[in-house]
Amino acid sequence: MKLNTNAVAKSTVITLWLIVAMTIVTELSTPFKNVLIAIGGHHWVGKSLVAIVALGIAYVLFRKTEQTNLPRNVYLVIGSVVAGGLTIFALFLWEFLK
Repeated sequence: MKLNTNAVAKSTVITLWLIVAMTIVTELSTPFKNVLIAIGGHHWVGKSLVAIVALGIAYVLFRKTEQTNLPRNVYLVIGSVVAGGLTIFALFLWEFLK
């Protein structure tokens, strides 16, 4: 089976931003954190399980898309990783300073 790199890139970006969103909501909402704990025993494990399922679903949804320029997809993923990391850093910095 050959993976569709376009689908992998899109799925990765969607999953990455889902993780960023879950991280932010987990820090701000105890009930959401408790839901993740109920899913996996620890909120990190619950977040990981949700992310794995989301990655699989997103790939299935995008697997029929046309292959596109690989370097563009790589830059999209790297840019999302950097932006997501900065977003989480900004959240923790805000939490620290308030």
